[in-house]
Amino acid sequence: MKFNESRRRAAGFSLMELVVVVAIIVLLAGLTLAGMSFIQGKQNREKAKLQVKLIEVALENYFGDNRAYPPSLDPNGEKGDEVLYKYLYYDGFEARESGGVVYLPEADPENNEKAGQAWMQGKGAQARIVDPWGNYYRYRSGEAPDAINPDFDIWSCGPDGKTNPDPKHADSLDDITNWK
Repeated sequence: MKFNESRRRAAGFSLMELVVVVAIIVLLAGLTLAGMSFIQGKQNREKAKLQVKLIEVALENYFGDNRAYPPSLDPNGEKGDEVLYKYLYYDGFEARESGGVVYLPEADPENNEKAGQAWMQGKGAQARIVDPWGNYYRYRSGEAPDAINPDFDIWSCGPDGKTNPDPKHADSLDDITNWK
């Protein structure tokens, strides 16, 4: 019997080749997730800017009809989203039979998910307007202490959920506002 002196290499991949391929896959997955996170953050900022503009337009329309902006003297604007919801949507919706005007139809909690807005929490008179990060929008009228605009200030606390009445404060740097 004759044995073949040359050994045949077994078919398949070596352990080192498999480790390299798995490392490359993990690296590519990590880069993809980081890129998607960046894109999601940018989309949230653009969505918040659009929502601030929608609220601004609704406030201007409200002012055109009532010659005053909804009152909110809270310097931090913490309950501002409740004021906005009440004056721009809920009061008009409740008075629709007698000619009430809804200035912000996007604030309808019933159509919130259908329209893809997802910026309302709750229903009825207790609904709240939220930004893309789940924080309540802030609002104060021009007469409020620390108001920046003479008419009104509307802002989102941004991704960190923190804000400060001083726009130069570190907590306010990522805020989406109507005064920058």
